[in-house]
Amino acid sequence: MMKRKYKKLQMDKYGRVLCAVLLTVYFIFALTQSNAFKGEMFNALKVQHEKNESIHKGWEKSVDFKADYADLQRLEMSIINPRGSAAEGTMRFWITDQGKKVMWQEDVPMSRLAEAKFHKGIRGTVITIKKQLQKGNDYTLHLRVLEGSESQGITLKSKNITIYYNGFNVKKYVMLLASVLALFILIFIPNRLNEKWNLWLSRGMFLITPVFCYVLMERFTSVSLKYIGIKYGLLNLLIYAAVLAFFYLITNRTRWASILSILCTSGLGIANYYVTSFRGTSLMPVDFATIGTAANVATQYEYDVNTAVLWNGVLILAFVILAVRLQCGKGIRGKKRFVPAAVFGVLLAVCVSVFGSTARLSRLGIHIKVWNPTVSCNKYGYMNVFTSSVKFLITEKPEGYSAEKVDEIMKPYVEKAEKHNQKAAGKKPNVITIMNEAFSDLSVLGDIKTNKDFMPFIRGLKENSVKGTMYMSSYGGQTANSEFEFLTGSSMAFLPGGSVAYQYQVKDTMGSLATTMEGQGYQGNMVLHPYLSNGYNREKVYPLLGFKDYLSIGDFQNPEVCRSFITDQEDFNKITSEYEKAKQKSSAPFFMFNVTIQNHGGYEKDYSNFNQEIKITDTSSNPSANRYLSLIKKTDDAFKNLISYFKKVKEPTVIVMFGDHQPKLPQEFYNKVMDKENGSALENEQKKHQVPFIIWANYDIKEEEIKAISPNYLSAKLLKVIGGKMTPYECFLQDLYTKYPVVTGSVYMDKKYNLFNIDNLDDLPEDLKQYWMVQYYHLFAKDKREDSLFFLKE
Repeated sequence: MMKRKYKKLQMDKYGRVLCAVLLTVYFIFALTQSNAFKGEMFNALKVQHEKNESIHKGWEKSVDFKADYADLQRLEMSIINPRGSAAEGTMRFWITDQGKKVMWQEDVPMSRLAEAKFHKGIRGTVITIKKQLQKGNDYTLHLRVLEGSESQGITLKSKNITIYYNGFNVKKYVMLLASVLALFILIFIPNRLNEKWNLWLSRGMFLITPVFCYVLMERFTSVSLKYIGIKYGLLNLLIYAAVLAFFYLITNRTRWASILSILCTSGLGIANYYVTSFRGTSLMPVDFATIGTAANVATQYEYDVNTAVLWNGVLILAFVILAVRLQCGKGIRGKKRFVPAAVFGVLLAVCVSVFGSTARLSRLGIHIKVWNPTVSCNKYGYMNVFTSSVKFLITEKPEGYSAEKVDEIMKPYVEKAEKHNQKAAGKKPNVITIMNEAFSDLSVLGDIKTNKDFMPFIRGLKENSVKGTMYMSSYGGQTANSEFEFLTGSSMAFLPGGSVAYQYQVKDTMGSLATTMEGQGYQGNMVLHPYLSNGYNREKVYPLLGFKDYLSIGDFQNPEVCRSFITDQEDFNKITSEYEKAKQKSSAPFFMFNVTIQNHGGYEKDYSNFNQEIKITDTSSNPSANRYLSLIKKTDDAFKNLISYFKKVKEPTVIVMFGDHQPKLPQEFYNKVMDKENGSALENEQKKHQVPFIIWANYDIKEEEIKAISPNYLSAKLLKVIGGKMTPYECFLQDLYTKYPVVTGSVYMDKKYNLFNIDNLDDLPEDLKQYWMVQYYHLFAKDKREDSLFFLKE
């Protein structure tokens, strides 16, 4: 008995020391995170008005307020405006101090007045102020309609006008630090509870652990539990209960099962918080295959935390300290160990049954948006979506698939390819293809005014060029999927949502643009990527796609760097030097695939080696967006130099350049620049998936402006432009393009440019189902595959 008591005292002592160390470390960390409490603060000003009060000429309101902070940024209000952009008249906003002095004034056209629809991300009427006030002083905000008829039906919806400041919330910062210090009391207060109370409290904490984990995770994602609702909340709790049962099964201690469950939840929550911040989409099971690639660029990002994450740290420490201080009883022994095993087995079986079945999830009202899982996480809860996404690791086989069916689909294209290749032009131009990192034109999102054009050369390049807009599967990341689609003619539509083809699906040789070029006598057949070579499993995949050489960052000597990345100018200089080396060895036409790095994400901070030329001059101005557009200007300059070089080359040469995806920029930038009132939600969402592409030649080709295409068609389009030979599969893609010019991971577009979501592959049009079959055959048939469909005949 004494020995047991002494052991408990020792455990309590060591536990308190460990908790004290953790608290000290966290307190020091919290002290350094004052920036989390800097930013937007708001004050809702109540406006006295009648219900549905009409706004017309002569209408006037005023509201007094005290300046909580000095840096007043903007005001927001919600106004019902049936006429929208056709509304006539002007409303004046102005602020006066106590002495009636006008501190700020702006006249706003009535056509700019809008209703807030927060569920659609529409903020309503936003008026930029940016005025320094005297903190603590009293001011008055005035509104007056100078012109505008009553018949327009414009009414004030807001009960409040919200004003926003930039400031530092000292009160909340001090409260956080005080809470951490208060936890030290929990460590040093003697546990005088008797064994019975210790046991019951410990069991109580064990039972509420799933609830605590659920609340903790949704706080990391900043989602309201009320928004998720009871039904989906219970499903989340089921998963956390299964995790808890698993840890209890292996530890046989309620204390350690609770602590391990919370630590795992916290680790996953923090990882998801940063992945969502950097990439714009939530962390899913498929992302764990690309941990190495993520680590390569991890140093380029700012690892800031928000107040929710900091308070989560306090909650986690409080729970762990209480769990450690309480004296839990002995674990279950002997045959009774079967009980937790049975409980875990039942919970696991239920989870597999529910979350492993798309049909059951559908009956529960859960429909996962695999290419934008963040939307689903906000609606159903993170663990529901994360667990449901495990099944997406397995590539679905098309219904009715067989090698014979593929032969039947491809038979007319075998004949078509033979006829085409007999007539293929004798001219074989050099071909340089460039997938430019995060290269895009942000003006597709909305009207952006800048101090000067950030893409003047590419916009003005019209002669001997084919240009247009390309819809990408990816947004903010997963570069490798864009190159996979371009090189192989495959679409991410038919692969598990969120997966990276180079990691999961490409395990054997595949026909690609590289094999097609080699099959008609091209030399080079190399990849140039001025960064680490191991990203996205490229070292293993490129040989399977037919590339003979792979140049990466180690092949550059003292390169020019912008931020921490090799510049596009340095990259393009390497292209010309490799071209010259190849021509010294052989007169055969040259082919290269280049993946740049200059514009990679991490736009949050300034660098001494980065001169920012471009600034947004309207209300959508954002530091990260300014830095990004300045990088695009550098790309435009470098591309101009590359084109100038090959204009002087006598050999016919074709250069292709396209972006792999748009960048992930701060949400406030999108809120300001995107007009979500116009166009469908799908059309607005797809604006973030549009990038420019260009095919340029130093000889006469037919100029063309293409409204829409996706990367799976671009290599076939290139072969058509150069008059090159094609495989039956490339002929198949050319034909499919005329019917469905866009097929990405999330949408397809018909020939009338109507967009459709891809929610269920079985509901696709028949032509796209055939595409699915042919792609599955290409990727997975292996020894049974008829290679002549995807490779040129020798």
